[in-house]
Amino acid sequence: MEYEKKKKSTINEIKKIEPEKPKTIAEFINEDEIILFISQNLNSIIAYNKQIKKRQKRSKHEYIYSSLTPIISLEGFLRLIIKYTEIEHNTLIVSFLYIKKLINKENFILEKNNIYLLLLTSAVLAKKGLEDLVSDNSYYCQIGLFTAKQLNLAEYSLFSRLNYEVNYTFEDLEQVYNEIFASLPNQRKIEYFQSQNINLNQGEECLDKSDKKNNI
Repeated sequence: MEYEKKKKSTINEIKKIEPEKPKTIAEFINEDEIILFISQNLNSIIAYNKQIKKRQKRSKHEYIYSSLTPIISLEGFLRLIIKYTEIEHNTLIVSFLYIKKLINKENFILEKNNIYLLLLTSAVLAKKGLEDLVSDNSYYCQIGLFTAKQLNLAEYSLFSRLNYEVNYTFEDLEQVYNEIFASLPNQRKIEYFQSQNINLNQGEECLDKSDKKNNI
């Protein structure tokens, strides 16, 4: 009995002595920073499209559109999605990659009448593909002003537009996390380098390389 107590005590002491494992960039970045990056990125695209007066040509097969949009910011809507779907951070970033792929591949034009439904649809599609615990679309559609039928059709449309390719690579995720890190205020970057025990001069060199890589 005494031996067991001493053994547990020794294990606890070792745990206290062991230095904390340095965080990766993905582990360091918090939820608020992910939300801010995604919302700002998408808002910039929408603003650009509005500025050059582009109009999306919707066909009879286009279901990612709604005449009603939630009276809430994209940032606030993303928070609702995270809260009620309990989506993981990596899955949320994959859903963002779906949207970027849709824009680049099919010249899909983001606007206020499709971004909210697209955000929800991409999150649901990513969650179904990457996570074990999922709910029916009848539950998820309550997050926005959408019906289950709208979400079902939008999900099918997005899935088919992506050519049923919803896989991702570690490099894809790493690229987005690096972009998020590059967008952080300098104080947060300093915090990261200090947590890694990296000299600030070395940190600046890392930032320069990261910025050049992201600008290619």
